[in-house]
Amino acid sequence: MDELEFCLKSISYPLGMLLEGKERRKGESVKVSTETITLPDIPFGALCYLVGVAIFDALDEVDKRRLEADYKGLNEFKKKLLSSKLGGSLRQYMTSPGRFISPSSGLSIDWLEFQRRKEKVVPYLKKLRDSLEASGNRREYLERSSFVDELTLDQGLLLGYLAKDEKEKELVNSALGKHNHEYREMAKRYFKALQG
Repeated sequence: MDELEFCLKSISYPLGMLLEGKERRKGESVKVSTETITLPDIPFGALCYLVGVAIFDALDEVDKRRLEADYKGLNEFKKKLLSSKLGGSLRQYMTSPGRFISPSSGLSIDWLEFQRRKEKVVPYLKKLRDSLEASGNRREYLERSSFVDELTLDQGLLLGYLAKDEKEKELVNSALGKHNHEYREMAKRYFKALQG
């Protein structure tokens, strides 16, 4: 997994699944096919957003409907970046994404595979919720959540995706950041890439 897959899966795990195993090529605009993804040389935050939009656009209508909330999440990511100190360098890419995306089609999400992965992770989410309920404060919750060190990086991202709201997602991420070495190291690489 690289920083781009980490970024996209942290926003929309199902969209990020479509980056797995794709050959990366350099090009003028983002283009996604079943085997390859073409990536322009642009700032990382804009690239993550554009890749998400390109993959979403290449899905059929049924998948698009299932992922409406994820598409909103992509736009929230865009708003956050544009209102940050990075906004100036990203604005041209994010306000007119069509100029940087080549049309693609024919992508579909393997929902059976998604379900299979989800079933492995849901018990951990339940355990985290139980830890939170049993804890008097955040420090105690973090002490009780050390079991997340068993998860792979990919499972950690799926766990965050399955969180019911932003507050729970933040708690999941803080547990992973404290106890899961692989997740913590990739998060550092991701934030470094975001800063350029």
